[in-house]
Amino acid sequence: MKSTSLSIANKIDPATRFIYSNISAAANTVGADWLIVGATARDMVYHAAFGLPIKRATVDIDFAIHVDSWDTFKIITKSLVEDHGFSRTKSEHRLELPDSRLWIDIIPFGEIADKNGKYRWPDEPDKELSILGFQEALDTAIACQVSDDPVLILKVPHPAVLIMLKIISWRDRKHYKRTDAPDTAYAMHHYVDLDGNNIRVYDDPNLYEGNLDMGTIGARLAGRDLTSLVPGATLDNVQKFIQEEIDRGDESEFLADMMRDSSRLLADDAQYADLLVNFVTGINE
Repeated sequence: MKSTSLSIANKIDPATRFIYSNISAAANTVGADWLIVGATARDMVYHAAFGLPIKRATVDIDFAIHVDSWDTFKIITKSLVEDHGFSRTKSEHRLELPDSRLWIDIIPFGEIADKNGKYRWPDEPDKELSILGFQEALDTAIACQVSDDPVLILKVPHPAVLIMLKIISWRDRKHYKRTDAPDTAYAMHHYVDLDGNNIRVYDDPNLYEGNLDMGTIGARLAGRDLTSLVPGATLDNVQKFIQEEIDRGDESEFLADMMRDSSRLLADDAQYADLLVNFVTGINE
């Protein structure tokens, strides 16, 4: 995918636009940079921008914000509550929007993490969170215009980087949230449908080598793009994990979860394994 900006202003409902506007205002109080992540980012790119069907609706909006301390994080959440009409919940990082079915999950990252890219919530010391990949996602993010009047432009991860974040998220959250694996399969399979990627396939016969399964070719293309966007330790970490899952074959928990979605994406189990193999092949290229 070559685009560095998208416009979906006419495809965002007023309540969601209100949330984006107020998150932006709260972040601006401390000059913090942030981006939309999770299923919301997937839907903004795959569905709103390129018209692909949504497999599973989401009522929460995840956004990751770079902070230099927990005090900065608290200033942002305080502003959202006191200045922008949100309500607190039992979790410090989750806020609700009254009179709606929406809530937001705030994922801080930056200097609050240790050298391994992990931290524990001050109010939930037993819960460890990894923010591996968030800085790379911010550094390579795509600008997405969600409002024309007034103009509001947000950041979303590049689709190849979003796949990486989903993989990391499943590894960290698999014991209490299993949807990241089928989301990964969806994002890999439909990667070829984004922003002229199908044309890129036909321009490079080496991508398919006689096998014109566009879904698995898209996964390979995503791996190539990811390598060009985030070369380094985080990519190596993800590549190693996926290769280990490939080597486990039918014993792979990640692969099993990819196929567990209630609305099955692919008919053949082998197609899911092919997504992972082609993704790693693309990284290696």
